[in-house]
Amino acid sequence: MEKNNKKADVKRVNYSFDMLRNDILVAPTEDNEKLETGDKYLREYQSKLIVAQMLSYLAESYETENYKDNELLRNAIETKVDGDEQLSGFLFFVSQNPQFDYSWNYMRKCRTNYIEFLVNSIRFLNNVLVDINLLTGKPWSGNNIHVVFHNILDVELTSEEPFVKARLLWENFYHLVTVKSDYDIIVKANDTLLKASGRKEPSDMKKLIDSVFEMVNNESKKITENENV
Repeated sequence: MEKNNKKADVKRVNYSFDMLRNDILVAPTEDNEKLETGDKYLREYQSKLIVAQMLSYLAESYETENYKDNELLRNAIETKVDGDEQLSGFLFFVSQNPQFDYSWNYMRKCRTNYIEFLVNSIRFLNNVLVDINLLTGKPWSGNNIHVVFHNILDVELTSEEPFVKARLLWENFYHLVTVKSDYDIIVKANDTLLKASGRKEPSDMKKLIDSVFEMVNNESKKITENENV
């Protein structure tokens, strides 16, 4: 208990996008992702990592209060995408494939969907960062607690500052195209499900964490009492 009190008194460092990018640098392996190894998977990892880092930098760029309004954010991203000369060149190059009948129509539709994907990813990542920092505000006494966001980002609660460690679930990377500002959260102790909830507002995360925190601490107290009997 004394150790937990000391931990609670420590001035906490906010979990940042830099920390997130550093955490997700861990490559998929047979041990942590149950994937085959080889050149194909290394190439896929490198490509996925580029996308993940791009989205995190983009989310960080539009993290300010100026872009809390959905319409303002969408307009800003649309302007950014429409002004990307290299992206426009790539879309033209792909459109010249006979499969698309040498037409830009399909690629224009893809561009519109891409803008929506970027907006949703920015909202998702910024909301997740808020949620992760709510996790660091609790002196967790339980071990092996994991909070999983949208079945793509696994955040482990640790005993050392910043008290969280994130891991991208590379095998579920395709879930990125379905992210939105609302998402599901599950909390596990080892492989045991403790709680699951939908998240629409920061208050939803706070309620979930408060509930799990109470559950974990009560279980820890029971174990301590039984050991002292």
